[in-house]
Amino acid sequence: MVMISAVVLAAGRAERMGEQKLFLPLNDKPVLQWVLEGALASNLHEVTCVVRDLKTMRQRITLAHDRLHWLVNYGADRGQSSSVIAGLWAIDPRSEGALFLSGDQPLVHKDLIDSLIEHFENSSAWIVAPCFRGEARNPILFRRDLFPELLRLTGDRGGLLLIEKHKDRTAFVEWKEEIPFVDLNVREDYERLKELA
Repeated sequence: MVMISAVVLAAGRAERMGEQKLFLPLNDKPVLQWVLEGALASNLHEVTCVVRDLKTMRQRITLAHDRLHWLVNYGADRGQSSSVIAGLWAIDPRSEGALFLSGDQPLVHKDLIDSLIEHFENSSAWIVAPCFRGEARNPILFRRDLFPELLRLTGDRGGLLLIEKHKDRTAFVEWKEEIPFVDLNVREDYERLKELA
């Protein structure tokens, strides 16, 4: 089986919500814990969670697993790209691919992740991304060939930028339900997630 590492992006300020959205409870578990548990239930080799403040994070997230690693991004104020880069440097150097998960997308589950990994293993695509109603969504899986380009990202730009550039090397996995892609940006999203969880 091909070795795939996950990088969970959880170092944002979450300013729009007025509080740290990753710690909001969903069925008695913080939002971020849902993401981590979904990743750990899948066929991923390891999960590296990139955070801004490890002490606070470990007080709120009690999850411990031998495949889960924590990484502090001291340059988090430079935007999401800084977490992408920090996470890439931290993963197992033998990994053939890196899957980037958003810390505020709690209903991403193992079935979706394993489907992306399966497509990755059975194709030569550089990028494998889920697609809902004709639109690429997160999480996105990148082959090692693209690591140098990911390491050159700047500001708040993430992997969707590379899908535009490498459309001919991208495989899309059609997904029928929207639930895994619901993320948490405003209070209305939180109310919706509580209904779906």
